[in-house]
Amino acid sequence: MPVVSVLMPVYNAERYVKEAINSILNQTFKDFELVVLNDASTDSGKEVILGFQDSRIRYIENEENKGLSFSRNRLLGESRGEYIAWLDADDVSYPTRLEEEYSFLKKHADHAMVASWARLIDSEGKPTGNFIKSYIPDKYLSALLLFVNYFVQSSVMLRKNCLPEVHYRPEFPPTEDYELWVRIASKYPVAILPKTLVDYRIHTTNISSVQQQKSEKAVKLNYEIQLKNLGILPGDEEVNLHYNIAFRKAESLVFLQKTADWLQRIEEQNKITKRFDAKALHYILAHRWIKVCTSNKALGTKALSIYFKTKFAEINLRNGFLMIKYIANI
Repeated sequence: MPVVSVLMPVYNAERYVKEAINSILNQTFKDFELVVLNDASTDSGKEVILGFQDSRIRYIENEENKGLSFSRNRLLGESRGEYIAWLDADDVSYPTRLEEEYSFLKKHADHAMVASWARLIDSEGKPTGNFIKSYIPDKYLSALLLFVNYFVQSSVMLRKNCLPEVHYRPEFPPTEDYELWVRIASKYPVAILPKTLVDYRIHTTNISSVQQQKSEKAVKLNYEIQLKNLGILPGDEEVNLHYNIAFRKAESLVFLQKTADWLQRIEEQNKITKRFDAKALHYILAHRWIKVCTSNKALGTKALSIYFKTKFAEINLRNGFLMIKYIANI
């Protein structure tokens, strides 16, 4: 049996799937299988996949289009490896990715999952100049997921025996991966390697307005469940506030005060339920607070005045840099 099962769902990706498959076949780590699932594509992707003559590739297909959650779950059911690695059909793994992630999990037997940084490329494969990176210490990542997800699906490797009984849930598209990471990180340590090991492709099919609307709805549902697990039963206004704290600029000084009150409520509730490690949660709340307070230069120095009135205000190198940058742009 292979040590690692690399799983690749494919739907109408004839333009990219060859490069994605080659990026796995050319890995420095050799003990793997690549299971490719064609979700009833209407293009020539099947022919591209079957054109490979490599015994490490297993090809399966859905008779009709079932969507990503179904396909990911079927791939998990087909996998034979002790470890699972994902790569979407339009992304690219760097040659040492599997080796470095496998090595990390072997050395850290308590960890369920590891990911890496990702470089963003466009539909032509050209770097956009942007990256998905996390500088948050690994021990705080579970608390970070209360607000944002820095685990790039195509960079993830996990232990199969750490998967929950229910894998990808269909009610969370297109962010079903985020919801799964939350459940895994609530039970096991997880990590993000501070190294770029994949290229993540940005193109019109994954940033459409329809997709963004679906994503926002799924993320808010995710927040609602996480907050309930924390002991807070949020209304729509509170879920929207939480979402805006994670993704939007501070719109007013009133918003900043609401943010401070909400972060305080989260920390106080966690003292009761102990859902998160107290130190980890405080770190993430303080991290979120400085980002919100320096998100809109139009609020001027009054935003910093509000910042220093809370228990989440901290003076350190990173926060000092953000404040100086904020003041310089006012």
